[in-house]
Amino acid sequence: MLQRDSGAKTILIVEDDPLLIKMYKTKFVSEGYNVFTAFDGEMGLSLALEKRPDLIILDVMMPKLSGIDMLKKLKSDAYGINVPVIILSNLSQEEEAKKAFEYGAKEYLVKANFTPGQVFEKVKQYI
Repeated sequence: MLQRDSGAKTILIVEDDPLLIKMYKTKFVSEGYNVFTAFDGEMGLSLALEKRPDLIILDVMMPKLSGIDMLKKLKSDAYGINVPVIILSNLSQEEEAKKAFEYGAKEYLVKANFTPGQVFEKVKQYI
């Protein structure tokens, strides 16, 4: 039975596409990270505050609470102020990216432009 590595860094992936969650979770687990996942912004915010991951990968367009709204609420929390957040979205509008950076995102990546390996390299820059 595989045991969880308590010394491993933890990533929270907040994404409403089950296929993308599976793909990114598989990549990060194979690289030695612990991974939690959430399918909407409300669940993502709750998990982030409960589990306190080392980094959060966050989609923008999600049910219940958008990624931007989740980011805004997260950054109002003492833990959330310092956690690195990478936005991974299909939205390439400059306005969304501007909002994400205003609320403290470290990166704004358009999904179509990055492979899981490239996203992994970005994550390594922050944890």
